[in-house]
Amino acid sequence: MTSKTTITLYEQEEFSQVTGGTLRPGGLALTSELLARRRPSSDSTILDVGCGAGHTAALLVTDFGLRPTGLDPSAILLAQAVHQAPAATFIQGVAAAIPCRSQSFETVIAECVLSLTGDIEQSLREMYRVLKPGGVLFLSDIYRKPAGPKPELSDLKSCITHARPLTTIEKGLSTAGFTLSLLQDRSELLKQLAGQIIFSYGSLEKFWQLFMGTEAARQTCCTLAAAPLGYYAIIAEKGAYYG
Repeated sequence: MTSKTTITLYEQEEFSQVTGGTLRPGGLALTSELLARRRPSSDSTILDVGCGAGHTAALLVTDFGLRPTGLDPSAILLAQAVHQAPAATFIQGVAAAIPCRSQSFETVIAECVLSLTGDIEQSLREMYRVLKPGGVLFLSDIYRKPAGPKPELSDLKSCITHARPLTTIEKGLSTAGFTLSLLQDRSELLKQLAGQIIFSYGSLEKFWQLFMGTEAARQTCCTLAAAPLGYYAIIAEKGAYYG
């Protein structure tokens, strides 16, 4: 029997092209918008969790004058990140076990990566641990709306298939010790990304056919259509004093 091949969406060149390399809804525009609300000082230490090919790190260098640290488990993506943002520092590792000292950063960014970490509660605890007291977490990701089923796509690895309810994210933040200061529903960015895909490839089904057979692509479209998903943006804080 031939085993199924799991498609890792964020490693696909076609998906990178349609998102401008950022591999997420909203791209760098959403990153800039959130950072403008709590702009880090130029000497801030900042960690980009799940930095991918380094597009956010490059933005942090050029537009905000920062020298970020990027963390990602993929050696392939980290090699791209070094070329994308040579002024940044990059390390290999996972969000659930960040290889950095406690209280190392004033700011942590995690964009469309929390749902991929496997254990979101542990990952949020780690982000809390490496933040200094008074530090800020910028978080964005796909979430699953309560009205719909979880999308069951065992041959696809992406934020879509691992999306959690928004209440789960809020509980995880609270349990880790964070105080929520901003929660935005940015589901319109998912619609924009779908529109970009349709414009680039003719239809969503044709996009999925780039990675799988015709029938599998059709089933993927049907499954996703039946699973209402949203996109959120969050700013949370680590208290200046904690026990």
